Amino acid sequence: MMIVTIGNPSVDTVTLKGETKIHPGGASVYSAISASALTKAAIIGKIGKDYPQDFLEIFKSKGISLSNLKAIPHPSKNFEIVIDENFEAEYPRYNVDIDKKLTVRAIPKTFMNSDTSFLITQMAPAKQMSFIKKIRQQSPRSLILVNTHYPFIEKHKKQFSRLIDAADIFVANELEAQKLSDTNRTDIATHLLSKKYPKTIIIVTLGGLGSIVIKGRTIQFAPTIYNTMMKDPTGSGDTFSGGFLASYHKIRDPVRSAIVGNTMASLKSAGRGYDNILNLKFKKVDDLWSFVLAKSHNFGAQKILSEF
Repeated sequence: MMIVTIGNPSVDTVTLKGETKIHPGGASVYSAISASALTKAAIIGKIGKDYPQDFLEIFKSKGISLSNLKAIPHPSKNFEIVIDENFEAEYPRYNVDIDKKLTVRAIPKTFMNSDTSFLITQMAPAKQMSFIKKIRQQSPRSLILVNTHYPFIEKHKKQFSRLIDAADIFVANELEAQKLSDTNRTDIATHLLSKKYPKTIIIVTLGGLGSIVIKGRTIQFAPTIYNTMMKDPTGSGDTFSGGFLASYHKIRDPVRSAIVGNTMASLKSAGRGYDNILNLKFKKVDDLWSFVLAKSHNFGAQKILSEF
């Protein structure tokens, strides 16, 4: 079993509470690190020749396959991120030109089997569809999770109906779900999405509160069961998606898997960057819950994951 994340890693310069740190970033990185806590993971993407070697060593130490992470003569993807006191992020400078270099040709045939699930990170919906088409043609039984980002909905909204229908799992935050449904209420958005996309599992993330799982006409809330003081929200949504997909591939339960995703995102947010999740490794999904229970025993928690 393997989770393959598709997207270019970045070099992030993050300023939080006056302290600036440079570390690996990008949706493919956070989701792969999260998924690797439960199973094998790999990254498909492009980096520049300037990408720091010590960042690659971090991925290797986590057991993430980099055989399809290709270095090319092009500046690496990079972001300058400033997080304010309300944990809202601003991006004063960034360079994402290398994203144009990532195409469906990057997916090797060795990944095309039912033991592989794919996580397609944020990119234009037409490009995401091209990845889905290739995977469906060569590995029709693979699970495909698709993420998005609000600006893509603003620019390409008409393309999303086809995209969501084509995915097995679609993950959006509250704002994105509202924009897709032409409403400013999350409860209405979830009902509209459940009616429009009965074949796709749709997850609406709610930050520290948890997430909403939409499967057919059934809408369920998946709570956050471990939540401490937030230190750094960068990459939390991607951490959720990686944890969710790794769990869902194993147990095929979307609500329990959403709780796992919530938990991984909360653990990540309690530390800078990916520090809090880098060394996590569990053989079974329930082992993650035992770990969280041990960390949270002082303030009380459910005894077993199945109680939800």
